[in-house]
Amino acid sequence: MKVKRNIIYGLIITAGVVLAGISSFFIISSLKPNQAPIQDPFDTKIENLMAEYEIPSLAAGIVINETLVWENGYGNQSDLDTVYMIGSITKTFTATAILQLNESNLLNLDDNISDYIPFTVRHPDYPNIPITTRMLLTHTAGLQTNLYWSLEYYFNNQTIDWINDNLGWGIIAFSHRPTLEEFLNGSLNPLGPYYNDYNWYQEPGKEFHYSNAGFQLLGYLVEQITNQSLEEYVQENIFNPLNMSHSGYFYEDFIDNHAIPYEWSDNANLELPLYNMNVTGAGSIRSTISDMVKYMIAFMNQGRYNKTQLLSPESVTLMLSSQVIRTGTSTEGFTNKGYGLGWCIYESGYKGHGGATPGFSANMWIKLSSRGSFGGIVMFNRGSALIYDYNLINSFIPEINKLLLIEAGKLFY
Repeated sequence: MKVKRNIIYGLIITAGVVLAGISSFFIISSLKPNQAPIQDPFDTKIENLMAEYEIPSLAAGIVINETLVWENGYGNQSDLDTVYMIGSITKTFTATAILQLNESNLLNLDDNISDYIPFTVRHPDYPNIPITTRMLLTHTAGLQTNLYWSLEYYFNNQTIDWINDNLGWGIIAFSHRPTLEEFLNGSLNPLGPYYNDYNWYQEPGKEFHYSNAGFQLLGYLVEQITNQSLEEYVQENIFNPLNMSHSGYFYEDFIDNHAIPYEWSDNANLELPLYNMNVTGAGSIRSTISDMVKYMIAFMNQGRYNKTQLLSPESVTLMLSSQVIRTGTSTEGFTNKGYGLGWCIYESGYKGHGGATPGFSANMWIKLSSRGSFGGIVMFNRGSALIYDYNLINSFIPEINKLLLIEAGKLFY
């Protein structure tokens, strides 16, 4: 079980986004005054690619400046109101909440997070180094990708039973499901019931190491400062102001139009039951194309969407500026440049994030320039978070993003 656990922890809610190296696809030019709609050949390319890789359903959109210029749905659930889980794109929302609190002087990004919560968080091998909010936002706090008992914590007992029965795993559910505070304190305190040396990875403040655990802690930080759940805070301060009426954390709220999740198993799509994840700060949000575009426009427009100022221009600039070096090649084969505050930084000035949860995948990206701004988003209901899907990660995701990027370039010329 320990070997399988380490493999799984490298997959669940990954941040792999296939949007660096984009400059080879097209060159930014000025926006034509009268955009022609995307023609059927583009739809055919998407449908052919979906058929080749057996993707059940997919939704995608392109936004230019402050306008959603194109969106479409495909496959079994093609309605544009279909809700998909967005995985680690959730982290950008948690980071937005933190920056809002920073603007309100309710926290300081460089303060010790232990000053705001009822327990102390310190790397046991480096007890004199405070863990700061900025470290958590930039994945430099020294935490492992996931805490050791995260599988047991992420999923409720019903979902764990399904995983065991259908995948042959041996996850033992908690007899007492801990609260978020109990789980974090018990995992990070060396004397805690869920502590394991695996939970800490490296010296805090040194290098980037992607951590869902860090964003769990950030979500808990929001709750402690605001005295409300992260879900309530995001609903009141992000979803509602942006009129994101088809976005939330719980599948029960969208039961009539929720995409069905699938993972690839034994050369066929294996249907999963709908589920919620107890990792709200890192990967639990679900949404639609039209809702996500409103959120993207705010970041493309100095924090503003219509008459709503979600964040100050200074906070947006900070979030979208590289804070830490992130070198190497992503899982999908594209080059990373750095990481901002909750946002991935790619070469050629692209910013974005991706996400993968069981049965779902999503990519979001934006590009800002003096000539205008544009972006794209794609979501579909086949994942690689429980069962590693080589063809999905290394072929379909890069290809679908390339199609979207090429078409966005055509519209932007």
